[in-house]
Amino acid sequence: MLHIGRNIISLVISRVLAAVILFLIYTRLAQYLGPEAAGQYGLLASYITIFSIFVDLGMSQLVIKKVSEDQTHASKYLSNYFFIQTSLAALFMLIMAAIVYFADYPVIVKNSLYVTSLVLFLSSLSLPFRSVINAFQKLTVIAKVNFFNSMINALFMVLAIVLRKNIFFLAFIGVTVSLFDLIVYSYITHKKFARFKWEIDWTFVKQLFIWTWPFTLVTFFSVYNRIDTVLLAHFRDFHEVGYYAVAYKFWDVLAFLPTVIGISLYPFYAQRLSVGAKEDVRRGVETYTRYMIALALPLSVGAFLTSTNLISVFYGQEFLPAAPALWLLVLSVSILLVYSPVNSLILSQKTKTATIITGGTLFFNVATNIIFIPKYGFVAAAVITAISELIQAVCYSYVIKHRVIDYRIFRNFAKPLVAVAVMAAFIVLTQSYLTVWLVIILAGCVYGLMLLLSKFFHKEDWELFKAAIDIRKKVVTEIKPDITL
Repeated sequence: MLHIGRNIISLVISRVLAAVILFLIYTRLAQYLGPEAAGQYGLLASYITIFSIFVDLGMSQLVIKKVSEDQTHASKYLSNYFFIQTSLAALFMLIMAAIVYFADYPVIVKNSLYVTSLVLFLSSLSLPFRSVINAFQKLTVIAKVNFFNSMINALFMVLAIVLRKNIFFLAFIGVTVSLFDLIVYSYITHKKFARFKWEIDWTFVKQLFIWTWPFTLVTFFSVYNRIDTVLLAHFRDFHEVGYYAVAYKFWDVLAFLPTVIGISLYPFYAQRLSVGAKEDVRRGVETYTRYMIALALPLSVGAFLTSTNLISVFYGQEFLPAAPALWLLVLSVSILLVYSPVNSLILSQKTKTATIITGGTLFFNVATNIIFIPKYGFVAAAVITAISELIQAVCYSYVIKHRVIDYRIFRNFAKPLVAVAVMAAFIVLTQSYLTVWLVIILAGCVYGLMLLLSKFFHKEDWELFKAAIDIRKKVVTEIKPDITL
């Protein structure tokens, strides 16, 4: 639990700093580009996100799980996974380029997407190295690299604004960031965790594909919360894609929280269950679900009450139509937050079941988007995203409670609900004469005070937090890696 806490805190600090800087710069970039060009740039982001999901085939999850259970074979997994990933990256780069070639996009969008397909190839090559670092639960390394590549991203966006560049220039941000990640992650992995060797074991490669099949399907199906932007570009215009893109940026900023929880808990679950420590896993699920509930409620309620002001402050009056989508997407992230500890566990232990559930969610999402986007546009896409996340949350939680570990969840809503009601009343009473920044800060203080007064936090929560931020206290892994040549 201490190791998880330290990983989460290091990732949160790096991601928060980077996300705030990137978000503030992106708001200026969106105003510079305008709704239509912002929509085109948002389409690039959607393509890279969707194809990044496809190109992995879920093998990163498999490798993290296997190496977490037995770190002595990390080098073997690394070398063979890298060979597989290189082949997949080349294949999906060509598939993406072919789709773009036949799509009815403006020339500048097509050319930018061709560059994005190169980004897909380069970024995929760092996945094997990142997965090994994750399996060793050394996420502080990933936190540091993420921060630096975010600063590279921010620098390029500033240059685009200052030099008055278009989305074709912006497409090259990914090339630079991907090369940086590949160089840094490969060097760190080779030196500290697992020696990289140019060795291919064809029997082992075949075995990896067999093992990864359940992860492949659930990975493919997880595109349900990104496919809507591509459908919007097909059924509506780039202005609406632009409104949705700026609203989705709030998702991008906040979604690092469930991502951090997921990548921190996944190797922990795999390692503890491999030695039969189910009570440790139950305690981990309950503890972090309780924390996520406390985060999710004020985010969703606060976004609902302040969405118009937030859009106005960050993007200007030109983007005000995006306000409804903003709070709906923040609600989606809030739901994702609540079930993020369970999400990691079901992927680790009930992968086939997760595949069926996520496949059903994808079918619902695509079908309803095709029906409602042509008539209702991007707001319908946001509503469908929220419903999709709710389907995932309910189904995943039910499966874990009844088939893996019976954990407590509903009792943890009581105190945060009271606290968020007081916070909502404060926002309603004050936002008409206070700035949105002051309202958010004070509302957060009110919410936090209510949680403290209701004794939401336990003694062990404070002890875990203090231990996690005490960098003088060493945390060691249970199994030492073998990195001999």
